[in-house]
This record gives sequence, C-alpha cells and structure tokens, in this order.
Amino acid sequence: MIIELREFTRVEGNGKAEIVIEDGEVKDVRLKIIEGPRFFELLTIGRHYYDVPDIEARICAICYLAHSVASVMGIERAFGVEVPEEITLLRELGLIGELLESHALHLYLLVAPDVFGYPDAIRMASKHGELVKEGIALKAFGNRIRELIGGREIHGINVKPGGFGRYPTTEELEAIERESAAFLRLAKRAVRLFASLGPYGEKAEHFLATDNYLWGEKLIAEDKESFHYAERIEERSLVYSFAKQSLYGGEPFFVGSLARLLLKGEQLTPEAKRLLEEHREKLSTGYVSYNNLAQAIELVYALERAGEIAKTLLDRGISGENVPVEPKEGEGIGYVEAPRGVLIHHYRTDSDGKIAYSNIITPTALNHAMIEVSLLKEARALYGEVDEGEMVQRLEETVRAFDPCISCSVHLVKF
Repeated sequence: MIIELREFTRVEGNGKAEIVIEDGEVKDVRLKIIEGPRFFELLTIGRHYYDVPDIEARICAICYLAHSVASVMGIERAFGVEVPEEITLLRELGLIGELLESHALHLYLLVAPDVFGYPDAIRMASKHGELVKEGIALKAFGNRIRELIGGREIHGINVKPGGFGRYPTTEELEAIERESAAFLRLAKRAVRLFASLGPYGEKAEHFLATDNYLWGEKLIAEDKESFHYAERIEERSLVYSFAKQSLYGGEPFFVGSLARLLLKGEQLTPEAKRLLEEHREKLSTGYVSYNNLAQAIELVYALERAGEIAKTLLDRGISGENVPVEPKEGEGIGYVEAPRGVLIHHYRTDSDGKIAYSNIITPTALNHAMIEVSLLKEARALYGEVDEGEMVQRLEETVRAFDPCISCSVHLVKF
C-alpha cells in the first residue's frame, strides 16, 4: 500500500512523496522530485566564461543572485583572479538582500498559515493582515537590495567576473543603511512568532555550511575542518527523482539556516547573536522544524549586516573599478550560502576561457536524503494515530521546514 503526498503545497517547484506501507507499518518514504531536468550544466559547456553567470541566473527566480555569485566565484578561482574587499562586500550585500526576500516569503506567506491554522496566506490575512503586510514589506526591501546589486529583481545580469556592470550610488547605500535599521523591529517580532513552533521532523546529526557566513573558500561540518565538497560528499542518482541525492560519510545531513547558526553562530551580528543564545537550547536539538526559527533569527542578522556593509562602503567610498580578467585553463569552485543552504558551482575552463566541465549542487539536492528520513520518522509516528488527511498535512509541514527550492535541484542526472 502506498499513501501519496501529491504535489507539495506552499513550496517552490513541483515535488511529491510516497509513503510505503507494509503489514500495517511504514516501511519507506520516497521523495520524488518530478519537475523535469533542466540540464544547466550542459547548457554552459563550450560557452565563453563571461556569458555563464547570466545563464546560471536563470536557474531560479527566488535565489538567482546566489547562482550568479557562485558562478562568478568559481570562474574567478579557475582564472586565479582576486577581487578587492569592496567587490566582496557588495556581493555579500546582494546575498543578504536575497536572504531577506526569500526568508520573508517563506516564513510569512508559506509557514505562518500553519502557525495560525489557515490553508494559505490570503485567508490568513482576514485576521492577521498586519502580519502579512509586514512580511511583504520585508520581502520588498530584500528585493530592492537584490535589484541594486543584481541589476533587476529577477534573473539579473549585473554580477560579472571581476566586478559589476553598475555600482550603487551614495544615495542608494544611504537608503539601505537607513531602512535596515527601521525594519529591525519587524524581524524581532518574527523571531517571537516562529519560536512558538514545536519540534517535528528528524533530528539532524550532521550539518554542513560554507566557512564564511554567506560564502566561502571551502565547506565545514561539526569538526570545523575545511574541505572541498568532493572529499566528503557523495552524489548519487535515484530512479524516482530528477534531482541527485547527496550523503556525507554515507549519511544524510542538513544545510540551511539552522546549520549556519549552529556552525557559525560566532559570525552573527550582535542582536542576532543574542537571539541565538536565547534560543540555543531549542535549536541545538537539531530538529529540522527549528529551521523556521533559525530563518527568523537570520532576518535580524541580515538587516543588521546590511546596515553595517552600507556604512562601511559609505565611509570608504566606492571606487567602482573592476578587476581585469584573463582567461586561462583552470579549475574553480564557488561556494555560496543561498537562503536555503550551501550552493556549489564547480567549473573547469580551457585556455580560451570556455567552460569544459560544470557541476552544480543545490541546497535542496543536498537536503534530499534528510527530507526523506524526516518524512519517514513523522510518518511512523503519525500512521494509525491520525486520519490520512491530517497525516498528509503534517508531513507537508515537515517538507516546508526545509524551504525546498525544487526548480533549482533538477539538473543533469546520470543513471
């Protein structure tokens, strides 16, 4: 017997799950990423490096800037290009805008209906309209930052190897500094709201993240030793999914806000760090449901950090100069923290600067195995205790805790 979770609601993309029942017990769960493969790795083979980040930005509308930045970093490392702190800070600012936009969308419009018992945010707005407005305002502010750095709200083309097509003005940075401080009270309120959610899903035993907060040279896990992904992560294809599945030392692991807070909490801004300590006991249990609370704390971090970056750049002044890029044969990996977790762009280039090899690994692909074990745990606890409708609803809440971006995850698959 199979219980099917049809296309998940209130997540990005098209996925579902099958709960396998044998002899009256839950035996297995299969997370089926059924959105068609999009072959972005193949699309870039033979393309000139300069065009590649713009192509990769089409992978996702919600987290396009993370793809652009990871792509640019991978290309720059293949060529041995180093950029100044000004460019690094501006890229970080763009990633922060994307974090705000994505987390606000997820928490206020996709998860909050579960908190208040509504099927969607539209019906929730009838009694909690102010909360919905706050979420939309935070999302809009994140989009304005992302548009400033990426060139437009969706599929921007401003992030380039060696720099940017356009640099922000003094007036634009002053507005970011001013508005970041004004929005902080909304983010703190969100932390209080999502701290009310209880534990569900599986306890994660392993967490992975980049070694810096929103980007990195390498990855880290609980031992804090840095490594390249191929040294510890095994990718494999599944017959029932168009997304690859990854294992760490043969076991499922978690990437995302919860992983970032637990592995890199010392890098947080002051108020976000205080909130982490206030909720550390709960977060440290590792239940995937607390990823929602971790995202709320990251809203506070993002607003504080956006103000810090804007002030730093204003104090120094922006030169607006790109670094020369000379193509050559090489290999480079871009590690970025997309809102949902670690994103990897790995390239090899030929002497003309064309892409000879490409591999892209997204947060949802990295979390695939962890989603399955979380669904399995919840299904075993719920089956026979609640009716099928309630069971499906609660399993969907488990999926939503991961904030999956399914369209990002479907790339080249080999069987």
